[in-house]
Amino acid sequence: MNAEDLTIIITGASSGIGKAVALELATFKPTMVIVARRQRNLMKTAHLLKKKGVKVLPIIGDVRNRDDQERIVNLTMKAFGSIDILINNAGLGKTNLFIDQPESEIDELIETNLLALIKLTRKVLPIMKEQGRGHIINLSSTLALIPPYPLAVYSATKAAVKTFSDCIREEVKEYGVKVSTVFPGPYKTEFSKVAGYGDSGFQGYEVTKLAKNIAKLVTKPKDDLIKPWFFIPLVWLTKFSKFMRKKVIAGIADTIMVAKRESDIIQETKQKKEEVEVIAR
Repeated sequence: MNAEDLTIIITGASSGIGKAVALELATFKPTMVIVARRQRNLMKTAHLLKKKGVKVLPIIGDVRNRDDQERIVNLTMKAFGSIDILINNAGLGKTNLFIDQPESEIDELIETNLLALIKLTRKVLPIMKEQGRGHIINLSSTLALIPPYPLAVYSATKAAVKTFSDCIREEVKEYGVKVSTVFPGPYKTEFSKVAGYGDSGFQGYEVTKLAKNIAKLVTKPKDDLIKPWFFIPLVWLTKFSKFMRKKVIAGIADTIMVAKRESDIIQETKQKKEEVEVIAR
């Protein structure tokens, strides 16, 4: 099919990687269904897509919610009659030592990063099977391959996304459905702030470069996409060398923990300043 004939669903499209991918895909002029919880931000993305001449359906919803999952699929089919590509991008991270991590936070990570992805994929695959075509693009993380301890549950969910993608890829290929897994490194998005280590000035890579590579998967599908490229030899080294694995993972963990401590200090300083200002009034 020509790219402009495709109907693409993107979850978590109000900011970060999801928004960047949606804007990058706009050059192909597909029909897009963008999903997120934050209405104002999602509508901004929709407005930008419309300005680029893209037919877009914004859906305010939480991918963890079963009714919202049904609504995403039903509204898409009612409006456009097909689902050609599902980009499971919605996700979040929380930096914490596992022993101190609240159970509510653990539930949130598993439900958002893994269960929602599996369930939405399950609702879309029968449609793709009937069409005889389709493409599932799942967002994992390089931390699924080199997992640091401050993000144990997050890394576990992203490793599960990889395993899930590898399994269903073999199952659905006979139906003309492709499955790709994307493993992003640290990019400049809201991820680090939400995860709890972003206010320290933690630096990431430009997300537009990643978005370009994800958009290319639409026209040139591949099983796995690891970005930035230099994570490929890094992953290879950690796979075959126990020494390098310990060294690399310890380095990542230490960097994240330092950034979290700095972020916590910044937040505490802000809070104390606000308390002083309130008293002064």
